[in-house]
Amino acid sequence: MGRRLSMSTPTAARRFAVVGSPIAHSLSPVLHRAAYRGLGARDVSYERFEVGAGQLGVFLREGPGRELQGMSVTMPGKPEAFALAAEADHVSARLGISNTLIRRADGRWRAENHDVHGIAASLRDHGAHAPGTGAVLGSGATALSAVAALIDLGVSRIDLSARSPHKLAPLRELAAAADVRVQLVDWDSSWQLLSADAVVSAVATEGAEHVAARWTDRSGLARPGVFLDVLYDPWPAPLARVVTALGGEVADGLEMLAHQADMQVRSMLGVGSAPVAQMLAAARQALADRS
Repeated sequence: MGRRLSMSTPTAARRFAVVGSPIAHSLSPVLHRAAYRGLGARDVSYERFEVGAGQLGVFLREGPGRELQGMSVTMPGKPEAFALAAEADHVSARLGISNTLIRRADGRWRAENHDVHGIAASLRDHGAHAPGTGAVLGSGATALSAVAALIDLGVSRIDLSARSPHKLAPLRELAAAADVRVQLVDWDSSWQLLSADAVVSAVATEGAEHVAARWTDRSGLARPGVFLDVLYDPWPAPLARVVTALGGEVADGLEMLAHQADMQVRSMLGVGSAPVAQMLAAARQALADRS
């Protein structure tokens, strides 16, 4: 637990938010507000704003972003968040995408990427401390962060599979830069990824349903060491259901979100840590209330 914020001296309210599109069902407000309660931070607010592709700059210059001290950035704004910032942490610079913006003293923005930490921490929580091999299903920003997380965990080989193989180029380049061997797996044979020590599925629900149907029809599937499915609503997600039936260790997307929100809260409030367990419990309760 990080230091508890003092409430003895009134301070100006600090405003934070999550931005992206679609944003209505984002659980980031639940996670961050739970952190504020746990830390005793009463001068802080956290909102959500619908910000579409290419609109982040206008939102920051002319919209509600002018009044924010920081924000969580979800898709499609992660590449734009990195591009707009005057400063970036090493993970953002490595990937060219950021999920966090922090306002500096000069009014400009610092970009940070905590998705990689969220993925790696979730895998570690389920026993993937030193996996020899990793695998990523899907392409895009989350899949790129998954490759970075597997590299940080120390894998020597990463298997990649996506419906559109040409979109895997940035993932392959990232692995090559770290001297990690890459093996491409045909989309129709994606079940082969399950032989890895740590597997991350970064595909949306529709794609996951398609893959799950193929996996279910196949006998003799391998059981992965740890399987992280970035989906969480509804749960169990299609691929998580298949892996659970195999007796595999499964982590869900809420765990990933809680860990990356922990790092965002640290940066936004200047604390040593956030109450991750409390945040995760609040998010799970919010999902239960929705259903």
